[in-house]
Amino acid sequence: MAVKMTTLCKKLFGYFSKKKQFIRFYSIDEGTPTLFPIVKSSSLSRSYLTQSEYDDTLSSKNCPGIKKIVSAGWLVPAPADFAIQTNGDGVSFDYGEPYRFSKVTPGMDSYVSSHTRIQTEMLLNDPTTTLKTVVKIETPWRVEASDDTLLLIMPVAYNNENRFYAASGILDPKYGHVLNIQLFWKVLDGKTIIKAGTPLCQIIPISRKALTTSSYDVIMDLATEIDKLKEREFNYASTCAFLSNDSLSSRLTRVISVLNKYKTKR
Repeated sequence: MAVKMTTLCKKLFGYFSKKKQFIRFYSIDEGTPTLFPIVKSSSLSRSYLTQSEYDDTLSSKNCPGIKKIVSAGWLVPAPADFAIQTNGDGVSFDYGEPYRFSKVTPGMDSYVSSHTRIQTEMLLNDPTTTLKTVVKIETPWRVEASDDTLLLIMPVAYNNENRFYAASGILDPKYGHVLNIQLFWKVLDGKTIIKAGTPLCQIIPISRKALTTSSYDVIMDLATEIDKLKEREFNYASTCAFLSNDSLSSRLTRVISVLNKYKTKR
């Protein structure tokens, strides 16, 4: 009995004492957190998620995958206006900036800079539609996080932004704290002004373990008869109601019931 109570106490103590993972964004510029703070991704207005010219049941706003990605993590806005002038050669650009952010160390103020063509051209899917030189935005934001937390940096999901997109990558707060944003530029000939507050990238926290394939027991094989039964029940759950009279929550309730029924027990 004493052994059981000790085990129970340890479990309860572990539950209540477990620390919550943390992320701290902080700015070395005094005005940025007040005027153009980092915000939750869900705060960005995406009109197509609130209204649709199509049948409401077919609207993208009802897609669970889209709803999850657009509400995940945070958005880093431009902390000040900046202008990019491209020259039609697919490589060079000039820039204008009304403000440069302090790096605390004298003489190191910065805002807009670049990565050269030799560093970035091989990363482009189509160099004919994207500037071969990356526009680098050196923000005043810095970050620190729990040891198990990595930050996925990515373009702002489904933002209908056609002037630029952020380079994807992972920031490891254990090895770096500066939040700079690399932008692949889509306007090849002309002047573009990006207003302060414009979302530049999305940041989604992920577990360090999530990137280690050895953390998972991955199985790849053919579907069994039970898998095929699961497939038939899933398809039935998805289509047993008239779409015009159905709702997303109702469909999800049905398919979750099927998926839970057949979930692999390990």
